[in-house]
Amino acid sequence: MGVGGRFMQGMRSGILCGMLLVSLLAACSGRGVGEVPAAVGTPAVESPAPAATPGVIVAAASAQPAATAGVSTAVPMATAAPTVEPPMKSAAPAAAAAQTSSPVRASGKLVMLDPGHQRRGNNEPEPVGPDTRETKAKVSSGTTGVSTKKPEYVLNLEVSLLLRDELRKRGFQVAMTRETHDVDLSNKQRAEMSNEAGAALTVRIHADGDGSASTRGFSVLYPSPSVAAVGPIAAESKEAATLLLAGLQEATGQKGRGLSAREDLSGFNWSRMPVILAEIGFMTNPEEDKRMSEADYQQQLVRGMADGIEQFLAGK
Repeated sequence: MGVGGRFMQGMRSGILCGMLLVSLLAACSGRGVGEVPAAVGTPAVESPAPAATPGVIVAAASAQPAATAGVSTAVPMATAAPTVEPPMKSAAPAAAAAQTSSPVRASGKLVMLDPGHQRRGNNEPEPVGPDTRETKAKVSSGTTGVSTKKPEYVLNLEVSLLLRDELRKRGFQVAMTRETHDVDLSNKQRAEMSNEAGAALTVRIHADGDGSASTRGFSVLYPSPSVAAVGPIAAESKEAATLLLAGLQEATGQKGRGLSAREDLSGFNWSRMPVILAEIGFMTNPEEDKRMSEADYQQQLVRGMADGIEQFLAGK
């Protein structure tokens, strides 16, 4: 082939190659220019949330969580401590109010209690009364229980303190000549304490003694009207003694030994106010001695005496 033939053949081959190239480019341009094919075969994987540790609360990732619609995200104010007001004094129980509504209880009348004797007696003499030269020891220590070995002055104070509390519960004013064993008060001085206090009634508390172990029973003493000095108070004192005896009989279910008018007691003869003396039993009787130290029996005695006192003052 000549030079010209070979040239023409080369031109045709070049044209064919160019046409083929153009076709290929056109075919590729059908996918869209710049479009990147999606990755094939590997799915998208989300990172799993960390597993919660048992018993442990996992905190939210955000330090300040977004506000939820309709819910205020303001930090709550500290709750103020409640104001504590001092408690009001409770009103007196209805029972107490009912008690103090009685005219006698509301009148402020004073009851003087005189627990008989004291730890150490005083044998110095003093006049038995203002209108006699007769004298007797100022005060003795009293008797002693044959079973309990308890001194009388101890028993007398035990019962007197119970009676004081009972009378106060009922609304009465109460004073006592002694609240301890270590005093030195003569019987005359005890009467004068009641006089100065203006007591509406003085109740002296004693226990009895006798040479016979079989003697027993309570009794109530009052000033004898035969003593001139106590003439003005004799009748009222007897009235009070009668009511106290009835109260003891009712409370204990016993008859007792009754009433006794006495001329020889300094605590009576120096008194200008109604006065009585309760002998609550015999410490020389083994059974009665033990019984007078029993709490239940002491309460019976106290209730009976308080009832008698209340009835007496109700009529004044």
